[in-house]
Amino acid sequence: MKTMPSVMRLAEKKGRLFSLYEEFERRVAPFRAQAVCVKGCADCCIQVGTVAATTLEGMVIREYLEGWSRPARKAVRQRLHANRREKLTQVFARCAFLDEEQACTVYPVRPFSCRRLYSVKTCGDQGPVIHRRAMALASRTIEVLQDLDPAGCSGHLSFILYLLEKPEFRRAYLQGVWNAENFQELVERYQLTLHTNRSGQGRSSPPVM
Repeated sequence: MKTMPSVMRLAEKKGRLFSLYEEFERRVAPFRAQAVCVKGCADCCIQVGTVAATTLEGMVIREYLEGWSRPARKAVRQRLHANRREKLTQVFARCAFLDEEQACTVYPVRPFSCRRLYSVKTCGDQGPVIHRRAMALASRTIEVLQDLDPAGCSGHLSFILYLLEKPEFRRAYLQGVWNAENFQELVERYQLTLHTNRSGQGRSSPPVM
């Protein structure tokens, strides 16, 4: 019974998370109408510095993966492990959730750092070309996402999922009582951004693509 309030809070937060996604999509729809993005165009999944996520988004992705077969989960764990190694030694690392056909295998639950991107020109070497107003809306949405997940942190997606694999972190996070000092080595190694410090003052924005 003691865990029910935490579960209920998490469920409520997940609902608000997808509402934020939908609101952003609605507001940028006029800009997205000019996008040249198509399925199979995966420059943003490969040639970007960070595919970022919050801990809340990581929890949503973890739950989504539970519906996969055991072989599929094993294969993606291996890809996530390789992605972490690559990301520690180089700027770009192909997203572990990108399949052989250049399609996202977690598309329904992809994090906001993926949802915010589009381009009005074919990317290539110059990267995505985005409207200035859409970028401003994305920056504001990132702030709201942080407010929604005050006890959490942000960082490269495979790093966040690795942290959430640890039962002691996951339990403390769900209870809203995790102490960053207990995971200081991982926080520093993976350059994770804490959403709030212990006094409740906001930290800097999470890394975005």
